[in-house]
Amino acid sequence: MALLLALAACSSDYSYRSAVADRVDIHDVVECAFDEVDGGYEQYSCVPIFSNVDESAGDWERDGIGDFDILQRDVFGAPFYELFYSGSSGSSSDIGYALSMDGVSWRRHPYNPVLRRGRSSGAFDYDDVSVGCMAFDGSLGLYHLWYTGTNNSSRGTLFGHATSPDGVIWDKDLFNPIDPFEDGVSELSRVWGCDALYEDGGFHFWVGGVNWEGDGFVNPEEWLASAKYDIGYLYTEDGSDFTVQRELVLEHTGLEGSSFDAEGVHKPSVFTYTGEQDTPRYWMLYSGYNRVTASEDPFSQMIFIESEGKRLGMASSSSPSSGWTRLSQAPLPFDFSGAENAENPRAFFINGRLHVFFNDRFADEFGEPISGIGLGIAPFPSEEALQ
Repeated sequence: MALLLALAACSSDYSYRSAVADRVDIHDVVECAFDEVDGGYEQYSCVPIFSNVDESAGDWERDGIGDFDILQRDVFGAPFYELFYSGSSGSSSDIGYALSMDGVSWRRHPYNPVLRRGRSSGAFDYDDVSVGCMAFDGSLGLYHLWYTGTNNSSRGTLFGHATSPDGVIWDKDLFNPIDPFEDGVSELSRVWGCDALYEDGGFHFWVGGVNWEGDGFVNPEEWLASAKYDIGYLYTEDGSDFTVQRELVLEHTGLEGSSFDAEGVHKPSVFTYTGEQDTPRYWMLYSGYNRVTASEDPFSQMIFIESEGKRLGMASSSSPSSGWTRLSQAPLPFDFSGAENAENPRAFFINGRLHVFFNDRFADEFGEPISGIGLGIAPFPSEEALQ
C-alpha cells in the first residue's frame, strides 16, 4: 500500500482520462466473466465491484456508497486506479479512498474516511460531504477534489473545493463554499455533479446543475413544473476561481417527455480521444433522468430534489465548450438492477473500448439491497457514426 501511494504522489506525467491503447485486456486479468447485454456492450458478472457490504467497509460507509470519481494512470506500464467515493452511515456521509490495479479488486485506505464533514456547527459541510469530481494537476503534483457539502440547519447543499499532495491528507479551500453561479451569468444553480479535465495549465470543467424558468420558486408545485438538470461549462486554473460560460453545453430534451433524459442531464464524465483523422475530440457520458421531482421539508423549508428513470447517455464534440451532440436518442444498455437506477458514470477509453464505472443498485443472495458500483464495457463509436 505504501509503495502505491508513493507512486501516485510523485508522478508528474499524469494523463487524466485520455485515450489509452495497448493495455492488458481486462478480460484476461479479472476473476469473473463479462456478460454481453446488447450490441457488443458487456457487463461484469461479479457485481458490485465495490459496495457498502464489502468485508473491508467501515462503519462510516455501511449504509450506502454514493457518488464517486476515479483517476486512472500507469504504474510500470499497467493501469492503476484511484477511487474517491462517498460513504454513508445513515445519518451522515464522508469521503473515502481506495486503490486498484485492475479496476475490480479494491483496497480501502486505512485512514478512511480521508475527507470528513466540517466540525463547526456553522460549517457549510457540517452534516454531509459527497464527491463531485476529481482531477490531478501533474505540473504541481496536486490532487483537486470538488465536493458538495450539506448543513441541514443552514443553506442546504453547497459546493466546496479541497486539495491534497497525496490523496489522503486534504486541505479544504479557505473560500468555501464556492458558488460559480452567484453572479447569475449561467442559467444553472447549485453545482451537484461535475467533471474536470486538466489540459495546458488549467481545468476544463463541466457541471450538472438545477435549471428553472422564471426568477425562482415559491412552492414545490411551481418548482416541480419547471425544475430540470442541465450541463454547463466552466474553466478554472486554481480550482476555486471560475470563468463561467453563459451557454449550456447539453440540455434535457423536454419536460414530461418520454425520452430517458427528458427532464435531466447530469453528472458528466468527459475524456478525449484522437481518431483516425488525427482530430482531437471530447466524449461525454452522463446521467439521464426521465423525471425530476421536488418536495419541501416542513421543518427546514428546504427543497429536496429527486430523480427517476436513471439511465446513461453519451455525447461528443470537437470543442469542450460547444457543439455537443448526443450519439443516440436511446440510453446505453447498462442497467444491473433492471429498474433504471444507473447513474454517475466514470469512463475510460482503453484498448479500443470504453470502460464505464457507474452507481447502481444490487441485491445479495437473500434479496437484501446493496449500494455500490458496477462496471461495463462499451464498443467505441466509429468515426462514420459522427458524420
